[in-house]
Amino acid sequence: MKKVIMLSGLLMVVLAAQVSVQAEEAAQVDAPATELNLKGFYAGGGLGSNSLPGFGSARGFQFFGGYNFNFVLNDDIHSALEIGYMDSGKFDNLLTGTGNNKAVKGLWVAMVESVPLTSKVDMLARLGYDFGDDDGFILGAGMQYKFDTRIAMRMEYVTREYVNGLQVNVLVNF
Repeated sequence: MKKVIMLSGLLMVVLAAQVSVQAEEAAQVDAPATELNLKGFYAGGGLGSNSLPGFGSARGFQFFGGYNFNFVLNDDIHSALEIGYMDSGKFDNLLTGTGNNKAVKGLWVAMVESVPLTSKVDMLARLGYDFGDDDGFILGAGMQYKFDTRIAMRMEYVTREYVNGLQVNVLVNF
């Protein structure tokens, strides 16, 4: 429970800093700082090929929602906050007390930074925390291809405390 409270506090500090930067930028262009840009929201989901060292592999899924903040760091780094759910699928050799294969599941939150390489391709980095069965930090890297302004596809390698996964996701911007 202490971890959840500490991470919630850290998340609030990060969000407050993001809003502060947005307010400063909005003041420079005479725009209202407190308005959320509805075009910043997105949702996505996809499939993952997961591994748990010593227990085999599994195919699972994930879905998530996020918000792209409307400011840019260093003229090209975009920031987003994502919240999602991951189900690893059942691992080959991971058994519970009843003898059933077990899946690793959990809610997570992550900051995602993206750097455009071309007009359609972005490089991604993520840092977050998983609150589920694989309780711990999340670290990931990958690429995103934008089909148009609303639809994108991501491929990422994400590592958690125990489970590592290669994910392919489709993203829809609102």
